[in-house]
Amino acid sequence: MNKTLVLLFFVALSAMMGCKKDKNESAPTLDNKVLIDEVFKAGMTGYSSGMGGKSLIKSVESTYPINVSVESTTQGPEGGSIHVLGSITGTMNIDDQTGNFLGGTLLLGLTETINDYGFMCNGQKYVMNGDPYLSLTGTFTIQPDGNTFGTASSMHFGGGVNVTGPGYDQTVNMDITIIINSNGTGGTVSGTIGGEHVNYTF
Repeated sequence: MNKTLVLLFFVALSAMMGCKKDKNESAPTLDNKVLIDEVFKAGMTGYSSGMGGKSLIKSVESTYPINVSVESTTQGPEGGSIHVLGSITGTMNIDDQTGNFLGGTLLLGLTETINDYGFMCNGQKYVMNGDPYLSLTGTFTIQPDGNTFGTASSMHFGGGVNVTGPGYDQTVNMDITIIINSNGTGGTVSGTIGGEHVNYTF
């Protein structure tokens, strides 16, 4: 069972939100959705690297543990990188009479160390560094069909980043939860970023 393609589609949808400039301000602004998208993509790359190519069902047992180490690096589109480190743990449940997969729970415990990660917004280059890093925790409940998520599936990002760009130099604190739709093709973002409340779906 591999959730990589579903989750990468989820990332692609978030990227479609784009970057908007507040026309009422003369100083450059950075759309918080773009910032969230960049750190989310790195987290999903870490998840994919941990689960990619690994079979979650190893034998016909009623319950067995999952414990996968994660280490991956996402290169910034304009230089720099985000280093993701941690683990994915949880349990998978099997019907020991039929061998059918009954579902399971995966827990993410990751950190994102961000070093001179460059990206574009409104035609301007921005560079992000961890201040000192972001923590990423998550719970994915996998349904018995192996292709959908339960309602408890979510990711949480916390910590700070420093973002610089033309006329822009901000330390942005983040406390964001992303609740993933059951089919993995969208979700809801809520929480605070840079002291501003956010709540949107995509």
